[in-house]
Amino acid sequence: MIFRSQTQNNEDLCSSIDLNRVVEMGAGSDTILFLHGLFGTPEHWQVVMERLSDRYRVIAPQLPIDPQPGRRRDGMKTIADLSDVVARFIEDRKLDSVVLCGNSLGGLVAIDLCVKQPGLAKGLVLAGSAGLFERSPIRGLRAKPSREFVRTTVAGILHDQSLISEDLVDNWHGSLMDRDYVRFLLRVSRATRDRSVENELAQLDLPTMIIWGRNDEITPPSTGEEFQRRIKGSQLEFIEECGHAPNWERPEKFAELLTGFLPGCFEG
Repeated sequence: MIFRSQTQNNEDLCSSIDLNRVVEMGAGSDTILFLHGLFGTPEHWQVVMERLSDRYRVIAPQLPIDPQPGRRRDGMKTIADLSDVVARFIEDRKLDSVVLCGNSLGGLVAIDLCVKQPGLAKGLVLAGSAGLFERSPIRGLRAKPSREFVRTTVAGILHDQSLISEDLVDNWHGSLMDRDYVRFLLRVSRATRDRSVENELAQLDLPTMIIWGRNDEITPPSTGEEFQRRIKGSQLEFIEECGHAPNWERPEKFAELLTGFLPGCFEG
């Protein structure tokens, strides 16, 4: 596993991927690029990546939506800003044979990129994706929220409540003590809400797997079914006893589903 430590070549970290926070494993030309959601991190993909790294190069970047000084002033304003960042990353890494795999906001970014650049990706995996319907995970967020608000927010994302540790709550609560960052998150949430892909999904023409938590309260199972209906040839799989982040909650099952799906993306 490689944690990149090179500098950003004078790029502003508020509008680019921080190369210090790219998790990478495996080798070869066939690559899976994992995109996390609003409160996700590259590490939430780690178990899935470990299961696949003997067959594929697997990469999970930290999207530029994490707590950093200047996010509200200089950070992304639209979903297109994020998909442009990912497109630059793919170009810089010379990833010519790549499958995009996104959870929640990361799924929406992947869709946006595939619509704008047909042929860029060999395949698409959506897990609890935004873009059709999403109950905002930060409804009611205000400056300096209480720890109880944070705990309730996390509980709405995860079905497996055993994953909600005190350290996790403390970490999220600490980041939300920054008023500028809270305002930035609200901007990201509005941008996510406003970017509907309803009329664009029919344009997608690539192998697509849709993986959904059966107990997802943010993007309910009916949303996964609607994605399948609108993306021709797509495959829908539900994971039982699982919420909005199946890659984090049920990584072994998630990796098992990908193991069956990915070979077909790279054929020919």
